[in-house]
Amino acid sequence: MISRVQRALNFAVKLGADEAEAFASDNVVVTIRIASNRVVETKLVQDSGINICAAIKNKVGFCSGNELNQELVKRALAIARARPPNPKFNGFPTPKRASKPSAIYDRDLAEICRSKIVELAEEMLQSALDFDKKIVEVSGAINLMTERCAVANTNGVEATDATTKILGHLTAEANGLDRGEGQGWMGSTTLGNFEPSLIGKQAAELAIKSLRAKKVKPGIYDVVLEPNAAAELLYHVLAYAINGKDVYDQISYFRDCLEKMVASEVFSIDDWGNMPSGLYSKTIDDEGSPTRKTPLIKEGRLVGFIYDWYYGGLAGKKSTGNGFRLGDFGRSYQSSPTPYITNLVVQPGNAGSDELREDTRNGLLLSRIWYTYPITPQVGDFSTTSRCGFLISDGEVKGAIKQVRIHENLPRLLKKLDGVGKVPQQIIPWGASAAVSTPSLRFRGVRIS
Repeated sequence: MISRVQRALNFAVKLGADEAEAFASDNVVVTIRIASNRVVETKLVQDSGINICAAIKNKVGFCSGNELNQELVKRALAIARARPPNPKFNGFPTPKRASKPSAIYDRDLAEICRSKIVELAEEMLQSALDFDKKIVEVSGAINLMTERCAVANTNGVEATDATTKILGHLTAEANGLDRGEGQGWMGSTTLGNFEPSLIGKQAAELAIKSLRAKKVKPGIYDVVLEPNAAAELLYHVLAYAINGKDVYDQISYFRDCLEKMVASEVFSIDDWGNMPSGLYSKTIDDEGSPTRKTPLIKEGRLVGFIYDWYYGGLAGKKSTGNGFRLGDFGRSYQSSPTPYITNLVVQPGNAGSDELREDTRNGLLLSRIWYTYPITPQVGDFSTTSRCGFLISDGEVKGAIKQVRIHENLPRLLKKLDGVGKVPQQIIPWGASAAVSTPSLRFRGVRIS
C-alpha cells in the first residue's frame, strides 16, 4: 500500500501541487448474525481505495476513488485551483517516529476462516440458551474487523498500520410472569482472548435478573452506572466536549474551562491512542502522526483536548495523534481527517462494586442505558433511558426496575461523582467509532423521570 500512496504523491507534484498528502485504506468486515435462536446470516464486506489531498499555496483539493490513476490526481488539483484560498491551512504533518502498541494486530484473527467465526457465534448462542429454561429468544452478532492503511505526504511522512478486533454482542429475553431482557458484550484485538460463552452467559443472567421489574417513582436518586452504562454516557455526552474541533466551533461545554475544575477530584480520564490491546489503538493516526496518551481531565481538572494537525494548528497546539478518517467500515479513504477519540480511559478508583452499592441508601444500579444523546450540546444537557436496571435500598439490590428516563446535565453530574470502581472494562458503545475503558461510576443526586 505504501507504494500506491508514494506514486500518488509523485503524480501530484508532477502535475503542479506545492504540497500533497495521500492515504489508502483496505478494510475487511465479517459479520455473523443471530436471530430467533439461530445463526441466520454470514456476510463479508471489503472496502478499499485511495485519496489524494493536493495544495496549491493555500487552496486545497481532495479526491478519492477505488483505484489510483492520474485522472484521480488531476481532479484533486482541479478542485484545488477552483476553490477559494483557505488562510487557515497549515500544511501537512512532519514525520515523527511511532512505535506499534502491543497486541493490536493478530494474524490468527486476520486469517481466520468464516466457518470458525460461525462456530464462535454458535457457542455464544448456546451458552445463553443453556443458562436457564426461561431464556426464550436470543439475537445478536459477531463482527470481525481487519483494518490496513498507508499514508504519505510531501513533508516526508511515510507510514503504514494494521489492526484487528473481534466483537460479540447478544440480547437474551426471558419469559416468566413477565418478560426480562439482558445484554452481553465482549471485544478483543486477539482471537485467544475472545470468550463467546461469557457473552451468552452475561446476557442470559441479566435477562433472568430483569424479570418481575417494578416501576420506580420519579425523584432524586443516587445512580451507580456499571461499565457498559458508564461507557455509553461518556462516549455520547463527554467525548465531543474534549474534542478540539468542537471547542473551536463553540459546541463544547468545556470551551472556556481549560485548567478549571470540571469534575470531582476522584475522576481522571485520558485518551490513550496507543494503549496495549486497546480496541481502538493505532500506531499512527490517519495523517501519519504517532498516537499517544493524552490527559484530558486529571483529578477533576480539565487539562487538555484532542487535536488533529489542522485543529491543533488553529489552537496553537500540536497534533495529539487523533486525526482520523471515519467511515462505515473503519478508517476510510473517502474521508478527510478530523479530530476523534480512540480509547477513552477512566483511571480506576479504589471502590469495589459492593462498596459502591453498600454506601447507597436510595439509588439505582443501571447495567445498560440506551438512546443517549445531548439535548443542548453547548451546556451538556442530555437524555438517556435505562435498559437493564435495579433498585438499591439501604445498600442492597432489591430487584429489577422498569425503564426510567434521565434528563440531566453532565457537567453538573461530573461534580456529583463520588465513587469510581476498581475494575475497568473495555466497551464499544452502540454505533461508536471509539472505545471506552471504565469501571463502575456512582453519581449522587440524579433526577429520574
